[in-house]
Amino acid sequence: MASARGCFKNGCLGCLGFIVLMLLVVGVTALLAWNDSRTSTPLDQVLAPLEADEGILLVGHGGKVVLNMSQGEFYIRPAEPGEGLRIEAVYDDELYDLDQEFVTLPDSTWEYELNFQRTAGGMRAFLQSVFSKGPSARIEVYLPPEIPLELVADISKGGFEGELGGLWLTTADLEVHQGGFALEISKPLKEPMRSFHVKSSMGGFAAEGLGNASPEVLDIFCTMGGADVDLSGAWLNDCDANLSVKMGGMAISIPRDVKVLRGANEIESMSAAGAEMDMPVLRLRTRAKYGEIEIIH
Repeated sequence: MASARGCFKNGCLGCLGFIVLMLLVVGVTALLAWNDSRTSTPLDQVLAPLEADEGILLVGHGGKVVLNMSQGEFYIRPAEPGEGLRIEAVYDDELYDLDQEFVTLPDSTWEYELNFQRTAGGMRAFLQSVFSKGPSARIEVYLPPEIPLELVADISKGGFEGELGGLWLTTADLEVHQGGFALEISKPLKEPMRSFHVKSSMGGFAAEGLGNASPEVLDIFCTMGGADVDLSGAWLNDCDANLSVKMGGMAISIPRDVKVLRGANEIESMSAAGAEMDMPVLRLRTRAKYGEIEIIH
């Protein structure tokens, strides 16, 4: 019995020593992170594609904007007419890396790619970001409204807010992982889009005024999250809309100035005042697995 009590006693002392050691490590790490946060100064930059011929972004040559961004606050907005493509960035270059590339293609179109990601890891980097004063990592992308653009954005582990009203987007492909976002198209685009693809996983989002984009093809996929989608706006042509949800819910608000077909030829809703008018047709295909899609008229 005495031997058992001795072993138990030694075991408790060993556990206590381990706990003290861990607390010491955490304390030293927190102190170092706090010191890092006091000495670091976040960069506040306005960036533009330096390799670009200034005329390329102003005379109407189409381009493609590719955004790969993670762990921060991200915004996409229209630039003022004549301003061209512009990036405003605030971040700590000891924790994050920003890289941009601009290429002019043989047909005078161009492609711009922005990569922004966190490079520092571990508890010290996490605590430093917690202790840091001033703004957190923030990237604002301003798109020129005078030229046709393809937009591709892959955003993860952060918040995203987009306003696309008034832009000249031919296609858009937006994917957001492990984060929430809000998307609005407050006024019609320069021309109807060919396709609009939105994919969200492990997060929720709200999208308003998608009718102002008037896409020929609209794909919305939501996995492990919720979505609130408003299709109001100035529809100018027919649209094939594919709506899918898995392990979540989706609410779709439909305007009354379009014909809506769900299934073969079933008219889901139609403006009573314009029943005899030649209205755009919105063809809905819905699929829900472990979730629900609600159509709101």
